[in-house]
Amino acid sequence: MISWLKGEIVHNWQVSTKKGVVLNIGGVGYEIQLLPKLIGKDKDSNEIELWIHQIERDDGTSLYGFIEVNQRDLFREIISVNGIGPQIGMALLEDFEVSQLVSAIENKESKLLTKTQGIGKRIAERLIVELKSKLKRFTDNNESINDKIKDIEHNQFSKYIDEIYLILNSLGYVDNEIKDSIKIITTNEKENSLLLNSLSSEEKAELMDKHLKEILMKLSEKST
Repeated sequence: MISWLKGEIVHNWQVSTKKGVVLNIGGVGYEIQLLPKLIGKDKDSNEIELWIHQIERDDGTSLYGFIEVNQRDLFREIISVNGIGPQIGMALLEDFEVSQLVSAIENKESKLLTKTQGIGKRIAERLIVELKSKLKRFTDNNESINDKIKDIEHNQFSKYIDEIYLILNSLGYVDNEIKDSIKIITTNEKENSLLLNSLSSEEKAELMDKHLKEILMKLSEKST
């Protein structure tokens, strides 16, 4: 079974509402249906990488391509529901991002699902009933990504505090004095961490100057 393809787009095609490409791989043209929103997305290059779902029928083989593997995997879950065909799966993924679609199913938002063409109330309810307990791995992936982002932000903030510590230490302040004074920053660690992550290098330098002035003022007050 074909799972992944990389090649050059040599032709865009459309049949009714279906859209896709012909991908040249080693001199062989693979006809692949894509989400319409992907057609012509990257105009700077004809090369594309796709995660593939392959369906075999008596009348031939159909290939469905997705930029992200979680799109392909959610598509597989959708068409595993009895009576739900690939065109419904493609329509849903055209209208929703993976996280939005998973959220709609898990939160039983049938009205939201019926906004997609071809999705009636019965189909929406069938999707919810059969899939609501099968999509946890998609939300786990999102939580994992969010955790990684938080770790990166925390590490950046720790590095920022270390730089301030070294500057103060070079000015002759001792460990206890520094730890007490930088509470001005670390008290609002989450807020300052988010702020720091959104700033350019120049803006970070300006913020550090501001914090150093506040800390030095606090230290000078204690010494008087």
